[in-house]
Amino acid sequence: MAGCELCRPARTTCWYAEFTEPFPFVIIECDSCDVPMAVLGAHRRAPTEEEHAILRRELGRIADAKYPDGWFFDDHMRQIPDHYHAHARPIPAWARPYR
Repeated sequence: MAGCELCRPARTTCWYAEFTEPFPFVIIECDSCDVPMAVLGAHRRAPTEEEHAILRRELGRIADAKYPDGWFFDDHMRQIPDHYHAHARPIPAWARPYR
């Protein structure tokens, strides 16, 4: 869609992975939040259940390596609400269990 910065994301941040199968999507560093973000290739507000599961799984692989103390899946789309994307955010230190 014209004007959507997620339809053709610029390569200004780290690109962790780019997929064409089973559907197009990328996992990149969000330039606003500096956290890994999965972006659906198609300009839609929501993925199918199968797409959601795959996006979550692949984003999780990146997040597990980047945030060994824990992370959470955040798909509340604040700034770009009409193109599906989800962030992997680290669990804040104050919210982690004591060790």
